Amino acid sequence: MERTITLEIPEETYKAIEMQAKTQGLRPAQLVMEWLSEAVKRAQTAEEDPLEALVGTLECEVTDVAEHHDEYIGQALAKELQGG
Repeated sequence: MERTITLEIPEETYKAIEMQAKTQGLRPAQLVMEWLSEAVKRAQTAEEDPLEALVGTLECEVTDVAEHHDEYIGQALAKELQGG
């Protein structure tokens, strides 16, 4: 059984899909269907991240790790190299 989904996408996105579909000898809808099928397969076979269960369970005073992680790593490495 097939189902129909209607998507509204920006014109420039459609043009990019259209161009890529044309190079592969497909209709845009066929190309999008292939992409969706591949994405679903990857999602179904993807291993669960073992750390995902910890998300939101830990507390820390540092709240900007995502933005400044490189700095924190650099500080920790410098401290380690200095024997601290």
